[in-house]
Amino acid sequence: MTYNITTKNTNNIFHQLKTRFINNRISQAVLSSTMAIMPFSVLRGLVIVASTLCQDVHWVKTAVWLENLQQSMLTFLPILLNIIFSIQWAVRYRLSIMLCISLSLTVLLGITGLEHSNEANFLIGVSLPVSLLSAIFTNLILEKNINLFRTNKVKLNWPFSKIVLTFLGKLLLLVVTGHLILRASDWLTQDITAVIYPDNFIHGLLYEVIRETTWFFGIHGYYIFQDIGFRLMNNTIANIDAWKAGHASLNILSTSFYETWCATGGSGATLSLLICLLISRNPSNRHLIKVSLPLAIFNINEPLIFGVPVVLNPVMFIPFVMTPAVDYILAYYATLWHVVPPVHQMVGWATPALINVWLGTDGAARAVLFQIFLIALGTGIYWPFLRYMEKRDHKEITLPCGNKRFVPLKGNQFQLPVPGHRDVESPHHYLSEMNDYIDARRNINELQSSGNFVLWFQPQITLDEQKIVAMEVLLRHQGDDGKITPPIFLKYYERIGMMPEIDFWVLENAVEALHHDLSRFPGMTLSVNISPQTLLAPNFLSLVGKLLRTPLPSGWQLEMEITESQKVNEPKRVIEVLAALRQLGIKIALDDFGSGYSTLSYLTQYELDKIKLDRTLVLGLAREGGEAFLHHVVQLCKTSGNQVLIEGVETNEEHRIVKNCGIHLAQGYLFHRPQPINKICELLNAKA
Repeated sequence: MTYNITTKNTNNIFHQLKTRFINNRISQAVLSSTMAIMPFSVLRGLVIVASTLCQDVHWVKTAVWLENLQQSMLTFLPILLNIIFSIQWAVRYRLSIMLCISLSLTVLLGITGLEHSNEANFLIGVSLPVSLLSAIFTNLILEKNINLFRTNKVKLNWPFSKIVLTFLGKLLLLVVTGHLILRASDWLTQDITAVIYPDNFIHGLLYEVIRETTWFFGIHGYYIFQDIGFRLMNNTIANIDAWKAGHASLNILSTSFYETWCATGGSGATLSLLICLLISRNPSNRHLIKVSLPLAIFNINEPLIFGVPVVLNPVMFIPFVMTPAVDYILAYYATLWHVVPPVHQMVGWATPALINVWLGTDGAARAVLFQIFLIALGTGIYWPFLRYMEKRDHKEITLPCGNKRFVPLKGNQFQLPVPGHRDVESPHHYLSEMNDYIDARRNINELQSSGNFVLWFQPQITLDEQKIVAMEVLLRHQGDDGKITPPIFLKYYERIGMMPEIDFWVLENAVEALHHDLSRFPGMTLSVNISPQTLLAPNFLSLVGKLLRTPLPSGWQLEMEITESQKVNEPKRVIEVLAALRQLGIKIALDDFGSGYSTLSYLTQYELDKIKLDRTLVLGLAREGGEAFLHHVVQLCKTSGNQVLIEGVETNEEHRIVKNCGIHLAQGYLFHRPQPINKICELLNAKA
């Protein structure tokens, strides 16, 4: 018991730290900036590929020019990150973009200038962490003192001068502190370099593991130990040249060795992780695959690392480190024992898998087969961890009626594919999609780790007798602290295409609650909301048919509410689905009438049983002519032969008016609030 309590406390502490890190505004700005420079990294990767290909066909001058270009791009990358972070921060917090950029670059120049005071172009060679940290702290200082730059007049008095001097003093202190940290990090890196420089098997393994480990905090190990990388690359070039001249033996460990065997798909050998996502039946991964696959081809894997996520994820981080380490060990001994030829050509890190080993070994087929074997092995390593993470993230919950399910459902007959894709209006299509996806995944993970999903029920009554004739099923989130949250979180599931799973989970468990708890109260309707996204799922009808193989309790009917406030992209298909549902004996209601996209077209296009008037029509009663308008709306709805129900009745005056308008069904706090199933059963027993 002590062990379990200790483990639980440790997990809670870790979860709190993780949540704070992910929700921190600085972390979010860093993530957005990292995603924003990704196109630049992709372009640099393409330049490296082009340089390698030109070198292979002996276009030496072009290859050299392209190599110099990619080196210049690498040099410019930290500066670009500094600028983009400043832009992100300025836009988020409504600061001057040019002011943020100017101050941030000035501080960076000051830090690097102290380090390289004898060099004119001392910005060249600045490391990415230094550039990013200087941008973070500069913009934080600027944000705290932004009123200085919003003052219309300069006040020549001591209080104002004191504020200005304090601000400048903070910037100067930041420059000096940055310089000291830079010097200390240089000393530390030099000491580590002496230990992990890959000049033998053990040191080479340490180098690979430590580089991967830094990714746990979202830091690219290549940039932290770029001095080792440059030294190894220079030694690799010199060794290959000496080997070709017959003056030295070929080293097993080289830059090309790591890029070929340990970085298929990028750091962590994440090409294997991408394959796992491809073969997984989890539809929420499809959006991530779509945005990650084009980059993963060129060994750029930030979308996977932040999207799965690997960063701050102790589950996925194990295979992230284990896979390249296993690849390193097997490739080292395979080379040592001549199972595969040594990599004796320089190969760019962005060269796609299989092509890189083909070029690096001058077309050795057995080397290509060995790389395929390593990718397959890595897939086997990643797979159980990915499945465990999915089950953990979609953790088991308990409904008030006592049954247990997963949200969303995993690995059962009710798994739904995701139809279509979400439209993105942002001109930065890729960045918008990726940031939205990561934000949604982060919120969903936080939601599912902080409590349970539960079903609540709200009665619908007749206005004449106030008799309960139907129950609307409502999804709620119950936090570990007992707090109940309405479904404002559904936008995250919709964003990543998981509404079909949510809708069917609600439908399945509502029907099960009907069989177990409500069956002794006959003569009512169970009303469940279904999104347009779910209606368009290809096998939705077959899944509903399977669910209804067991007949509903006597006197009960199932009703599905389609939401009028959400846009329907394929109305003809929706008409077909609704007709098929009616053939199954399911009633169709139009929800939120009067608040959405195409109110009148819904009345003419779809065959309906009930129209639910939106709460906004009730609120409109307070305006002049509101009652007359509601009366005309009710008459219009009745011409279609449908039942009319109004939502959101909360006062006796509203009750009187809606009844005078000819409405016979209502739902609202005046009559009954949403309640869990046990309270609903108590209510029905009292009315029996």
